[in-house]
Amino acid sequence: MKSKGITTLAALAVLVLSGCAASLLNGQPSNQDRDGISSKAKGASWGEETMYFVLLDRFFNGDRSNDFNVEPKNITAYHGGDLQGVIDKLDYLKDLGATAIWISPVVDNDDGQLGQTGLWGYHGYWAKDFEKVDEHLGNMSKLRELISKAHQKGLKVLIDIVINHGGYAYLSAHPERQGWVHQNGNIQNWDDPSELENKSIFGLPDFAQEKPEVSAYFSRTFGWWLAQSGADGYRIDTVKHVPFSFWPGFNRDMHSKNAFLLGEIYNGDPGYLARYQKEGGFDSVFDFAMYYTLCDVFAHDGSMRKLGDRLAQDSVYRDARLLSTFVDNHDLPRFINTAGGNESKLRLALAFIATIRGIPCLYQGTELAMNGGNDPENRKDLAWNSNPGMFNWTKKLLNLRRTSAALRRGDQLEMWQDEKIYAFARRTDSEEAIVVLNNANGEESRDIPLRQGSKIKDGTVLTDKLNGGTVTVKNGKISPRLSGKSVRIFL
Repeated sequence: MKSKGITTLAALAVLVLSGCAASLLNGQPSNQDRDGISSKAKGASWGEETMYFVLLDRFFNGDRSNDFNVEPKNITAYHGGDLQGVIDKLDYLKDLGATAIWISPVVDNDDGQLGQTGLWGYHGYWAKDFEKVDEHLGNMSKLRELISKAHQKGLKVLIDIVINHGGYAYLSAHPERQGWVHQNGNIQNWDDPSELENKSIFGLPDFAQEKPEVSAYFSRTFGWWLAQSGADGYRIDTVKHVPFSFWPGFNRDMHSKNAFLLGEIYNGDPGYLARYQKEGGFDSVFDFAMYYTLCDVFAHDGSMRKLGDRLAQDSVYRDARLLSTFVDNHDLPRFINTAGGNESKLRLALAFIATIRGIPCLYQGTELAMNGGNDPENRKDLAWNSNPGMFNWTKKLLNLRRTSAALRRGDQLEMWQDEKIYAFARRTDSEEAIVVLNNANGEESRDIPLRQGSKIKDGTVLTDKLNGGTVTVKNGKISPRLSGKSVRIFL
């Protein structure tokens, strides 16, 4: 969730992401939801996953019976995507190479539009009731079905939640909870940590998690939600807007239920991000520091040395292998928009996040090179089958990562950096992958020495598994030729 540069209600939709819950009565599940689910998807550790983000309302409409207030031609209204739609497309996600899914919030949201703005809570981040599934998406039974079927296909599932705030209708629906929120007005100084944690984001009710009854409610509610749905964990929104002291205890409670916790901390400073992983108890945080660097490098033709500089800061994190990397999401312009419509730049950026350390996260539509600027243009319906060439290339890339232990979990060793070329190895005891990226517009070649300790011998012929072609190791070096804005992945 963004925190700066938003001055109008029209832009507010980028910011006000919030929520996740189920159906709870006085801390106990209601009768229809007593059959909890505790099974989790089996398989690789989270550092080896490839995640795909589904913005539910804009993904696929699988059940027309829940199309309440649906206006597909209105970009800020409900469009009809739902949980059944994700079930219908699980094979698409599996085929693409995803191994985990992050779904937008399923909690019941504000029913009407926000005043005269024309904005609706289709995104799921304006929670009205944290204790039931939104009627536009389905019900608890359908959510269980989605997660169960995803697990059967080897796909893990994270549910998006917000603890920072409720929707605009929350206090009207729960007047007895007026004392649960801060009464400090709206954030005025977005650089003041105290304001970020204790004031409201454009009038959204800002929960006072320092109050025992509030923190207990969220721990109880989201712990119960995990048991009921069978989800593998949470993506947590607007983390930096919640008092930091809340997170260690809440995250400890969720970890006791085997939840993986991914935090959204909208900040480009590695030290700022690292604190939430080191002291806040988050398993992972989104790598905004890397996002800004890759935009500078790949979208704006910056020096490839900046990649090395950024990766050199990995030691600040508790575990950089668990950072979630991305090129765009629903709060940011589509990467291809930032890159001036250049698909080659998008491919280069995707290849980078798919092969470096971390958990690459693909926003729906990026596999099709969908364009779009700021919200709401970056939240259009998924344009199915609109770019087969881009889809097939992305599928090949992600499945290459899926089948290569070195690319998923190997030690990362820099091999070369200059203004135009960056190269690195990913190495396990049994496999070594070499990735070379060319950010120049024209063809480039380099003589790149293997890293010390490499088991690759002179005379070995390495194959580019993404594009085809080979390179032979001579005198402990490889000498690849790369066309402009391209990547080669040798195994």
